Amino acid sequence: MADYDDRPNWREIDRRRDKSRHYGRPYEKTEKKVNPYADRWITGKRKEAINRLLKGEKGTVEHDKLLNKIHSSYGTDSFINYVRKYIDKYGIPDDLSTLLLILDGSHTGYAVDAMEKIKEMIETLSSRQREDLKTKLNIIKMTGRSSHIKEKAGEILEIIENAV
Repeated sequence: MADYDDRPNWREIDRRRDKSRHYGRPYEKTEKKVNPYADRWITGKRKEAINRLLKGEKGTVEHDKLLNKIHSSYGTDSFINYVRKYIDKYGIPDDLSTLLLILDGSHTGYAVDAMEKIKEMIETLSSRQREDLKTKLNIIKMTGRSSHIKEKAGEILEIIENAV
């Protein structure tokens, strides 16, 4: 019973509550904490949107989906169909990874077009990309299906050697 007698009565509880710093304070609107990275994120999104607009047709979601289909269907029977759809709609791709996949395809015409595009891009490639390209072209030069593709691969290899 001693614990029962030591408890404060209701009047004491109300008095303590009135003295509290948290209870009964007038509501003050506090400023929201601003995420310091939010501005960087917004500017990044704006930059991405501007780049997509400047790309024109190649900046659309449909373009990205078709490009992803090319990469995901590599090695299957539908690969050439997706490459054909892409080239009919957007022309030869601009990225090296897709061009290298097209070089492996069974269509000689697309492979020659891809090599022409690669020849235009050589100056903009990094040293790592040039090494990967050299490896790929050496393989094509040794094991290519047609003599035209082998000659084209040798020609591009000479350009890369002279550029370095």
